[in-house]
Amino acid sequence: MLYDAKHAQEQYEKIRSESRRGISLTEEELVRINDTISPLIKQGQSIPAICGMYRDELPVTDRTIYSYIDAGILDARNIDLRRKLRRPERKKSGPVLRVDKKCHMGRAYGDYQAYMAQNPDAMVSQMDSVVIHKGGQAILTVLFTTCDLQLMFLRDRNTAASVTEIIKKLRVQLGGERFQALFQVILTDRGSEFTDPTRIEADTETGEIQCRVFYCEPMNSNQKSNCERNHEFIRYVIPKGQARDRYAEEEIREMMNHINSYPRKKWNGQAPIDLFKKNLRRGDRNSPWP
Repeated sequence: MLYDAKHAQEQYEKIRSESRRGISLTEEELVRINDTISPLIKQGQSIPAICGMYRDELPVTDRTIYSYIDAGILDARNIDLRRKLRRPERKKSGPVLRVDKKCHMGRAYGDYQAYMAQNPDAMVSQMDSVVIHKGGQAILTVLFTTCDLQLMFLRDRNTAASVTEIIKKLRVQLGGERFQALFQVILTDRGSEFTDPTRIEADTETGEIQCRVFYCEPMNSNQKSNCERNHEFIRYVIPKGQARDRYAEEEIREMMNHINSYPRKKWNGQAPIDLFKKNLRRGDRNSPWP
């Protein structure tokens, strides 16, 4: 092996940067904080008073709790804080709050390209979120690049827990073998809702790795352009900034079915759902079922 000082320094700085992003709490710790803090805030208690009462149990400070509420991570909202509405909003910059600050290591876009070079027949899905209301409802989308069929799942909050819960349900509904065949490689962005990749990759019951998760480079959504372009159909139905207060799962499912049934010039006038069915019947190498 040849030691390259410049390359080694770049790798060190990259790892250091990744390790310092976001928060170093597990999803279970966030749930515990939420279950402790949110009900008391909604009863009218102040955050400093709550943190003082549970000082030995909470692993964060009151300032951090305010940040979590601003980011929509907790059930409590700014409107539940009595004095918050009287204060002018202070704009601040900084990294997005994350569940696992090291989740991107070994899963960067370069790692994805290297993996696909070794596994060119792997079935690739592109995963993303469409936010309906900031801090409220959001849609998880998963698009199969072989036919542009896009699955859509409504969530009440855009969190890592909501994403892993949907993946868990898919494993149960499809069964381990079919899930593993259908979701071989998942490419997504670096949103905070995708920062628990181990629960997406592995069966939580057995610990078996059933798929691989990789991330696009920051500010490079074109690396999953199929998914991004398909979101235009969603925005025809739910325009950004003009959405209703709430949507039902049945409405999102109906929208998904209409979008997947819409013919595409890219596929010579075929709809994604028809192309997906043909792949299944044909039993080609990209089909999850023979």
